[in-house]
Amino acid sequence: MTRTFISMAKTGGQGKTLVAQMLVLQHERKGVPTKLAAADSDSLNQRSKFGRLFTNVKELGIGEELTKIKTSTDPNLAIKYWDEFGRTLLDGGTVIDVGANVASELFAWAEARNAGSLLRRRNSAPIDLVVATKAEGQAIDDARALIQYSFDKQEWLPIARRFVILNEVAGGFERYENDPAFKKLKAFQSMGVHVIRMKRCESDIWALLEKELISVRDALKLTEVDLEKRFGIDVWTGHGGLTDLRAWADETLAAFDSVGLTPVREKAEPAPAPVEAVGAGCA
Repeated sequence: MTRTFISMAKTGGQGKTLVAQMLVLQHERKGVPTKLAAADSDSLNQRSKFGRLFTNVKELGIGEELTKIKTSTDPNLAIKYWDEFGRTLLDGGTVIDVGANVASELFAWAEARNAGSLLRRRNSAPIDLVVATKAEGQAIDDARALIQYSFDKQEWLPIARRFVILNEVAGGFERYENDPAFKKLKAFQSMGVHVIRMKRCESDIWALLEKELISVRDALKLTEVDLEKRFGIDVWTGHGGLTDLRAWADETLAAFDSVGLTPVREKAEPAPAPVEAVGAGCA
C-alpha cells in the first residue's frame, strides 16, 4: 500500500517544502505514483509554494473561505473546512506539504473528528510524519514540541512512522549537542523516530531555482544548454551546478532510503532500526 507523507514544521523556513519536493522526486525515481497536496494558509496568489513548484497540487488551505473561517465565531466551520484534509488521508498515497501556521489546526481537526477511528476502520494508507528543522535554538525546540505533540495526538491522527530532518543549510548542529532541546529531540530515536542530517547544497544554480521557483525534480531534467538559453548562465557554470545538484539529490535520497523514508517497502523486509543518517541539504 502506498504511504501518505506529511512534511511539516512548526515554524516557517525550515525546509519542509524542500523535503516534500524530494519525496516527489523519490516517488518518480522508484516508479511509484503519488498525489500532491498542500495545507497552507490563504495566499495572495491563491497557491502555496508547493503548488507553484508542481502542477496538480490539491490546495487544502487557500482562499476566501479560509479567511472567513478565521474571523468567524463558529468553531464548527473550521472543523468542516479541514474535512478535505481528512478525505485526502482516506484516499492515501499523497505527499502533503503542511504550512507551519496550520499544523496545530490539523491536529485539532483530527481530535474533533476522532479521525483516527475512521482511518483505522477504513484501513487507510499508513501516514508518515516528516519534521524539518534548521540549526537554530527555537526551531529545534519547535521540532521537538511537534514530534511530542504528534505522539500525544496519536489516537486521533495515527502516525505510522516519524522522521526528523536536520537541515544544515544554516550550519551544522554540532554547537547544539549539549542543548537540552536538541538532546530531547534526538532522544526520540529510542521511540522509533529516525533522524536524518542534510548538509548544505553548494550548487551554483540553487539561488536560481529558488528565485524562479523551479523544483529540484524539474531542474534535474534540464541541461547546461537549457540553462544557458533560458537564463543566460555560462555553460560551465550550468554544467557544474547541475553536477553538484545531482550529487546532492542522490546523497539526500540515499539517506532517506537508509532509514526507510521511502514510498513502499517489501513486506518481507524488516523495518530498519532507528539510526541517524547523513545526507545533503539545501534551504
